[in-house]
Amino acid sequence: MNDVIHPSTVESPETYLQFGDRYRNSDNIPLALKNYQRALAINPEFAPAHERIGIINQQQGNAMDAIASFSHAVQIDPKLLEAQLGLGNVYQQMGWAELAITHFQKALEFHPDRFLAEYHCKLGDSLKERGKIAEALASYERAIATNPDYAEGYRAIALVYLRQNDPEAVQSIYERADAHNSELLQSKDYNALGVAWMFKFNSLSADGKSMPNDCLDNAIACFQQAIQIDPAYADAHCNLGSAFIHKDQIKDAIIAYKEALDVDPNFAQPYFNLGILLNNIGKIDEAIACFQSAIELVPDWVEAHQHLGKLLAR
Repeated sequence: MNDVIHPSTVESPETYLQFGDRYRNSDNIPLALKNYQRALAINPEFAPAHERIGIINQQQGNAMDAIASFSHAVQIDPKLLEAQLGLGNVYQQMGWAELAITHFQKALEFHPDRFLAEYHCKLGDSLKERGKIAEALASYERAIATNPDYAEGYRAIALVYLRQNDPEAVQSIYERADAHNSELLQSKDYNALGVAWMFKFNSLSADGKSMPNDCLDNAIACFQQAIQIDPAYADAHCNLGSAFIHKDQIKDAIIAYKEALDVDPNFAQPYFNLGILLNNIGKIDEAIACFQSAIELVPDWVEAHQHLGKLLAR
């Protein structure tokens, strides 16, 4: 196939668009651009060709050129879904949330049946960035309603509640996800919820309030669930160890930290945590070895140096 189809063979911009799409799908971007430009040479007001050029500019990191192409496309045809979404994407990537919201909402208004769960989440993300939390949550809920198997919709809602330090709400959305499809959530999701329960435990303990043990039990259950899903998730093993310490389950904590190191011998945090724990129960030599291992992995870890220095000074 020649670089550009001769006008005597093909005279419609639609056909050049098809050739451009074929080249773009095979990653031959220069020939794709030539065919899109040939379509515009025949009809400068052919919106899909402007939109395709916008996609290429966006993929190549030419944000302002992408905006120009997408904007030209929507000026010609405001209902062109791909161009409205393209503008929303570029503006979101550039941190211009209000403009992103405008174009995502236009795409939704013109094509509610073609507005995928992914774009409900993108709209929600921009709304959240502007502090419109209730509207963002509504967008995330629409993502789930559009595609109940879209895990990112549940995660987006959970992230809002995690930032609000509301593990109960996170657990509720996880239960909804699990009830629909027990394989939607991953180990990282349960680990994040476990960390949220630990934060709540710490805040309640600092306030002298009752109920922190319930938070600990919930955290332990979450970390164990994360490990059940992915036994090689070192961070969950380490977090489980920290939860066991607060329950005074010292042996379980030591086992959890050592399991974290079995999974990832280059993970410094379990060495540090083990060092503190072993020091507290009088195993000084083992504690020293743990702090030394942590420092070997993270040489500028000030707190580890401090603990090691105190032990060696004895």
